[in-house]
Amino acid sequence: MAKAVKDKTSKATKGKAEAVKPSKAKRARLDDSDASVTSTDDDEASSYEQGTDEGSVVVVSDDEEEEEEATPVSESDLDDDEGSSKKRKKGSSSSGKKSKDDRNTRVVKKVKKVQGPDEDATTAVILPTTIQFLKDLIDHNDREWFQENDARYRHALTNFTTFIQSWVPLATEADWSLPHLPAKELMQRVYRDVRFSKDKTPYKTYLSASHSRTGRKGPFALYYVQIGANGRSLLAAGYWQPATDSLKKIRRIILEDSAPLRKILKEPSFVKYFGEPDAKKGRTSVFGQEDQLKNAPKMEGVTKDHPEIDLLKLRSFAVSHSFTDSQITSPTFLKDTLIPVMEAAAPFVQYLNEMVFPTPASDDEGEAGDEQEEEGEGEGEGGSPQTGGEDDEE
Repeated sequence: MAKAVKDKTSKATKGKAEAVKPSKAKRARLDDSDASVTSTDDDEASSYEQGTDEGSVVVVSDDEEEEEEATPVSESDLDDDEGSSKKRKKGSSSSGKKSKDDRNTRVVKKVKKVQGPDEDATTAVILPTTIQFLKDLIDHNDREWFQENDARYRHALTNFTTFIQSWVPLATEADWSLPHLPAKELMQRVYRDVRFSKDKTPYKTYLSASHSRTGRKGPFALYYVQIGANGRSLLAAGYWQPATDSLKKIRRIILEDSAPLRKILKEPSFVKYFGEPDAKKGRTSVFGQEDQLKNAPKMEGVTKDHPEIDLLKLRSFAVSHSFTDSQITSPTFLKDTLIPVMEAAAPFVQYLNEMVFPTPASDDEGEAGDEQEEEGEGEGEGGSPQTGGEDDEE
């Protein structure tokens, strides 16, 4: 006798139920006392598709007792199906918008690298490849080009570093006040600070280094070496826009006695490399009106007709000498061209430092001064009694 299994869906499923299909049933038989009904292939197909709101009836024969029982659908399964369908709908509706992961994805552009020169860069001679790189940098001053030519920049930087390493011992001979320091402590970065500049180009178009009593930085007058293309190489020396206190000291000493400074500015070697001390000749250094006041400084006793007004109006005390591209690429540039210019500027730099930071008196000079004072006091003491005695005698 056949068994009828009736599966009713609960009220919590909101009337949504799925028909449970028998896994291996091929034929259903319904025996009754009056008649028997045998299901056909069409009936079997319709039984797989049958599903009502109230429930479904599945007929299983007695001969198939070992068949797998149908698993009823739970409420959680239906909720999961509804949730997944809502997510699919939501995803399809927002397909035009970028997800959070997409917004945080960084797109890295592949940069085509340019190979650097094969020539050895560890030489004290400025190479033509270094000058050519600086020329190209003038025409392509942007980050993309710089990244593509990073190997060329590293080659030029190595060449300039070796040049500065060879310059330091010769510079200390030209000016005894300079200490021996590593080249990396004297060299300046190629990256520009564009925060407060209208010119937003990211890189300097030259390589540079500076040296003073305290290296690249400090309050002392210094030497500045620059290697650039198209005649932009130079050696500068002195103070460029010194601090207010330092500038006041220099002006005060000029008022007291300007003769030592003027003597240095008139030296033949100084004039040879830095020009005549005459503003009318367009000199771009101490007398070149490049960085000076339009009127007389606010100092007591200083007017526009003051005899030292040409020096007192200055805000910078610096000189410079330029070099051509052919000069800086010469094997003898360092010893035969650069160092003589530095030797001519050394007295100027040393005197500026002396004006701002006077050398303290030595112990011998201090003792000699004390002895002279004691002798003067002794003479005064001896004369007074004699004079007093004479007065007494009178």
